[in-house]
Amino acid sequence: MAVMESEMKFDKDHDGLIENGGYADQTYDGWVTTGPSAYCGGLWLAAVAVMVQMAALCGAQDVQEKFTSILTRGQEAYERLLWNGRYYNYDSSSQPQSRSIMSDQCAGQWFLKACGLGEGDTEVFPTPHVVRALQTIFEFNVQAFAGGAMGAVNGMQPHGVPDRSSVQSDEVWVGVVYGLAATMIQEGLTWEGFRTAEGCYRTVWERLGLAFQTPEAYCQQRVFRSLAYMRPLSIWAMQLALQQQQQKKASRPVAEQDIGLITGPVFGLKEGMANLSPE
Repeated sequence: MAVMESEMKFDKDHDGLIENGGYADQTYDGWVTTGPSAYCGGLWLAAVAVMVQMAALCGAQDVQEKFTSILTRGQEAYERLLWNGRYYNYDSSSQPQSRSIMSDQCAGQWFLKACGLGEGDTEVFPTPHVVRALQTIFEFNVQAFAGGAMGAVNGMQPHGVPDRSSVQSDEVWVGVVYGLAATMIQEGLTWEGFRTAEGCYRTVWERLGLAFQTPEAYCQQRVFRSLAYMRPLSIWAMQLALQQQQQKKASRPVAEQDIGLITGPVFGLKEGMANLSPE
């Protein structure tokens, strides 16, 4: 899914952080990525963080120290090279698409939170940065794309035009959108998450009429490909995220339960799924 092990490399400026080779070396194999990138870099840091936890559980102190060192250096490089104050740049190259807003840039955080990590003592990506990035994605990739009615386009330029540097950057990947929605829910942006997912649901079921033939990808012009794809099964991550949020809320003192980052209507599991049903 991320960069193949044989292609992993580092240099003194990116110490601890994986780099892309500028060709088909990750799942967006038609969307060129060069050097440290938001997507692969984030997945790499998440994987290293899990290695730290695994080593700790196994009592392997030398392994834990090794990966803790890699993680610390990688975090510093990731923030320094990619964070621009609003989101993580697509990559750190000098290519025109390097500052594209990628809808999947927080995939590493999504996986960490799904595993019960990614906050408190196991935080990898600063929470304010994650929330700001998700808000930026919602503003540009969701709301500014197709009137906010088709989910999140993979890549959006910072001036509000889809990234058309490749076929894949100009597509909506249904499974990625549901994963993005789950990430939003994990971070307390529940309304934004359901609004994002609703665009995919209504496009696939109501506008394209594909029902149980959910495609991998579609474009604003009603072009779609790869029917009955597996990635959209990530919709179940939304349910997991909702359950985790509800469990956290139930475990907090009553005085703290009204404090959060939600900026729109709050849905429970049943209410949220009902909101995605056809009118």
